[in-house]
Amino acid sequence: MKEPLYRQAIQQSWKLAWQHKILWIFGLFAALIGQLGVMDLLSKVGMAANNNPMYNWGLTSWSYFKFLFTGGWHMGLSPDGWVWYVCLLLIILGFTAFFIFTAVVSQGALIRVSANFAKHKKLPDESEAWHAGVRHFWRLFFINAIRKVLFCLLALLVSWFTVKLLFTISAGSALLFLILFVVSAFVGIILSFLTIYASAYVVVEEYKIIEAIVSAWKLFTSHFIVSLEVALIVVLLNIVLAVVVLLGFMVTFLPTLVSWVIASKTFNISLLFAGMMFGTAISTLFIVFVASVFTVFNTSVWTYLFVKMHHEGIKSRILHWWGHIKK
Repeated sequence: MKEPLYRQAIQQSWKLAWQHKILWIFGLFAALIGQLGVMDLLSKVGMAANNNPMYNWGLTSWSYFKFLFTGGWHMGLSPDGWVWYVCLLLIILGFTAFFIFTAVVSQGALIRVSANFAKHKKLPDESEAWHAGVRHFWRLFFINAIRKVLFCLLALLVSWFTVKLLFTISAGSALLFLILFVVSAFVGIILSFLTIYASAYVVVEEYKIIEAIVSAWKLFTSHFIVSLEVALIVVLLNIVLAVVVLLGFMVTFLPTLVSWVIASKTFNISLLFAGMMFGTAISTLFIVFVASVFTVFNTSVWTYLFVKMHHEGIKSRILHWWGHIKK
C-alpha cells in the first residue's frame, strides 16, 4: 500500500465534497442522524459526563413524547378538539418519518457516491445514488437505530454514574467513574467502526444485515490499528472544523454587533431586533453549510478507506514507522 494513503483519502474526499455541490443536499439530511465515525459517540459520552445533559435530555425527551401521546386525555378536549389533536399528532409523526427516511437514504446515497468515486474516480447519477439509498433504507435504518440506542445507553450509564459521584465523592468512586468512562468510550468507538463498515458492506457489497455486521467485525479486527489511526485523523479534522466554526461565528456575529452599537447610540430597538435576526439567520446558514460539506467529506473519507481495506488491505502507518525505527 502506498505511503500517502491517508493523504489521498483526505484529498479525494475534499475534492468530492467541494467540487460536487449537489452532494451538499445529501450531506444536509445525512447530518441529521450524526456523522459516521467516533465523534458522535465521544460527544454523547462527553456530554453525559458534564453536568448530566444527556440524563436531562433523556428525561425531557421522555416527558415530551409522553405528553405528545397522552396529553389529549388530560386536556378534556371536545370532539372537535380531538380531531385537531389527532391531525397535529399525525403531522408531527409524518414530518418525523420524512426526516428519518430522507436522512437514512441520503447517508446511503453518500456511501454509494463515495465508493464509486474511490473505485473509478467518477460519480454515479444523483438519482441512481438516491435510489441506491432507498433500496438499502431498512438495513441502514436498523444499523443506525442499533448505533443510536447503544450510544445513548452508554451515555446514560456514564450520566448515571456522574449523579452517583456527586453524592459519594471519594477516590474510589472517582477511579471507578474514570474506568467506566474509558471503557464506555472504547466500546463506543468499536461500535462506531462496526457501524461504518457494516453500512458500507450493505450499500457497496449488497450484504444482508447479519452478514454485513459479521464482515464488519472481521474487517475491524484485521485493521484494528488502522481504524484507530483513521479515527484519530478524523478527530483532528473535527478540531480544525471547530476552529473554522468559531471563526465563522465571529464573522457572522459582526452585523449583530454593529447593530447593537448603533442601536445603543440611537435608541432604535427595531434596528437592534433586525440585527439580531440577520445575525441569527446568517449564523444558521453558516452552520448548515459547514455541516453539509463536512458530512459529505467525513462519509467519503471512511468509505474511501473501507474500499481500500476490503479490496486491497491497509498497513498501519504506526507499525510501518515503528519497523523503520527498529531497523
